[in-house]
Amino acid sequence: MRGESKFKITNVVREILLDTPEIVALVEDKVFPLIASKNTKGDFIIYQRDEYSVDRTKMGVTSQKCRVYVNAVSEDYDRGQNLAGLIYEALEGDFLEPDMRIRLEDSTEDYEDGKYIQVLLFSIE
Repeated sequence: MRGESKFKITNVVREILLDTPEIVALVEDKVFPLIASKNTKGDFIIYQRDEYSVDRTKMGVTSQKCRVYVNAVSEDYDRGQNLAGLIYEALEGDFLEPDMRIRLEDSTEDYEDGKYIQVLLFSIE
């Protein structure tokens, strides 16, 4: 993925999350791009690509970088934190297939509509 376009990197992120049994045990298949419907029950995950940047030289593209927000949403604060920890463990690291490096850059938390939101920002190269 380091040499390929990262426009669809969020598809890869979703696949990694849904291939993690501990995450699926908590959210089933409720991993949504951008937004979940207001009536979504239980815990779920929302993800969004925030940046896609390309470095170039005269020879062409030398590197690409994306930033992806992954939000763990729960009605229970402790469960939300647990889910955020599982997301971090699943995504943080170096991957061979596809070839990419994912690093946590920042995190914060929020509360909206009766739900606790753990916000994780990952950089992907």
